[in-house]
Amino acid sequence: MRNLRFNIFEDCGQPRESRILMFYSFDTDDQLPRSGILHYNLKEQRFLGPRHDAALTAAALDFLTRAGRIVQTAP
Repeated sequence: MRNLRFNIFEDCGQPRESRILMFYSFDTDDQLPRSGILHYNLKEQRFLGPRHDAALTAAALDFLTRAGRIVQTAP
């Protein structure tokens, strides 16, 4: 993944206490653009929906932690 970027949808219509919706985009190693939306459930502390690449979700968790939106706990 190259040029990985995340943005949080602040006014997504979902209660901020329950879910974070975030947009991601990146270029593949073959320089193909990819983008999508991740749904993070705060109560369950996990991403909802289809399974995503482990590197993408790890980077997304790091982004949310650095942005102060979640506090990661040890398993």
